[in-house]
Amino acid sequence: MAYSQEISRDQRGAFIFLVDQSKSMNTTFGVDDNGQTISRAQVVADALNRTLDELINRCMRDEGVRDYFDIGVIGYGRTNRAEFCWLGALAGRSLVPISEVAENADTIEEETTIMVRGQPVVERVAVSRWVAPVAVESTPMNGALRLAQSILEPWISANPGSFPPAVINITDGMANDVDSDEELLATARRLTGLKTNDGHVLLMNCHISGGDDAPVVFPSSAGQLPDDTYARLLFEMSSELSGRHRAIICELFERDLKTTPTLRGMAFNADAVALVKLLDIGTRPAIVFNQAAEASSHARTTEFEQ
Repeated sequence: MAYSQEISRDQRGAFIFLVDQSKSMNTTFGVDDNGQTISRAQVVADALNRTLDELINRCMRDEGVRDYFDIGVIGYGRTNRAEFCWLGALAGRSLVPISEVAENADTIEEETTIMVRGQPVVERVAVSRWVAPVAVESTPMNGALRLAQSILEPWISANPGSFPPAVINITDGMANDVDSDEELLATARRLTGLKTNDGHVLLMNCHISGGDDAPVVFPSSAGQLPDDTYARLLFEMSSELSGRHRAIICELFERDLKTTPTLRGMAFNADAVALVKLLDIGTRPAIVFNQAAEASSHARTTEFEQ
């Protein structure tokens, strides 16, 4: 496996986030920074909005946000089918250049508590949102994977030399739009069968629970998972991660790189911390930009404009 292509405006990357919006996502997940109970749907929306904001920051240069990535967010469960679920001006769009994501944030004010000289102080801060917390219907995960495949097929044809797209699926339950686990696994494998010249599409799965069981994050074998059929299914659906990902994970989790030959892109029984780590690590290799190519491209553009 390669996964060595650096990101530039000429060789952009792509991320598609799949978000479970089924009724069970309304279950209480924990408490927020202000001690208020918070649902699974809210935790996922907050984490994803922060991830999008971070991706924008990574693409920020003196002249503005450069289009290093195309981004899509698919929700499944608001109705009985999967659909892109951008808020505001992006509603109805599919893959969106990151500069347009930056330009079309839905900004709200929220209260947050900070400590000043040992005393809690409530402040109002501006927060950018692109995804809202939704928890309505069933779990058409298979449809979400198929929709991601249909969007990435033409994207890969137009960007054959790019770092492979990454699809990150966040869910709290099993798909109910399939007749068997094998059907869902087959759909996942058709998605990860897509490839650029640099490697296959990466699929990462994050199962959130908010329960007392310890999360299993980036396992190297199915034996590290609980004796749970669904956990094993998600493991089989999830991609083996690239060397870039593996090096980052081993460093952050203090694992021995030499004795950790493979890792799967998944988390099971994830809490909020594990969810944020999966989103962060899942997108982190994309910060390795081809600076020389960017400088050359900028010089050519400047010369043309003159």
